Amino acid sequence: MTFEEYLIAWAQLHGAKSPTGLVRLWLRVSFALSTPLIRFNPNLITVFGLLLMGAAVLLAASPNQNYFLASFIVLVVGLVDSFDGMVAVRTARTSSWGAFLDGIIDRFIDVGIGILFIVLGAPIEVVVVAISMAMVHEYMRAKASGIGYREVGVITPAEKPTRIALGVMFLFACGLLPENATQLATVAAVAWLVLGVISFVMLLLVYRKNIKY
Repeated sequence: MTFEEYLIAWAQLHGAKSPTGLVRLWLRVSFALSTPLIRFNPNLITVFGLLLMGAAVLLAASPNQNYFLASFIVLVVGLVDSFDGMVAVRTARTSSWGAFLDGIIDRFIDVGIGILFIVLGAPIEVVVVAISMAMVHEYMRAKASGIGYREVGVITPAEKPTRIALGVMFLFACGLLPENATQLATVAAVAWLVLGVISFVMLLLVYRKNIKY
């Protein structure tokens, strides 16, 4: 499958037009990087992402405070998160079970990012609410799809790549300023929560407008 053919398949799966700009660039980079993985089962790639997130949490919580390595691993988690579906499409191995498994693992990864912030010192209450907003965000999309609204609707500031990016950036910042890890993690958790609330409102308005009675 060529990259242009993949873009057509991507648009069909996401109920959107062919991507442009940064999204297209990201997909092109991911397409190239995922090529060595096309011999693997995409479901195994999905599960591997969860194992990597677990490793990042352990590294961040270790006495040696391996924040830089943990940051790199979370970055790889973000890449793997796009590789599984890409490999499935490229090798014609998409399945309902794969989509279901991917959604479940994605939610565990969200929880993993929250645990990272707690390990770094962020207030548990803020992190729990931020995680809850992420869960509601994804449930709204799933529920809308379940009642027949197949379009993306709107790309919000709190999509999954943003949540992973917060983990990567603030872990890296903690590596640079380990003495300020608690403050940095708190800022990350608050930013996640604020973006989550904004995104909730955006999704609610779009669905209220487009979902028919």
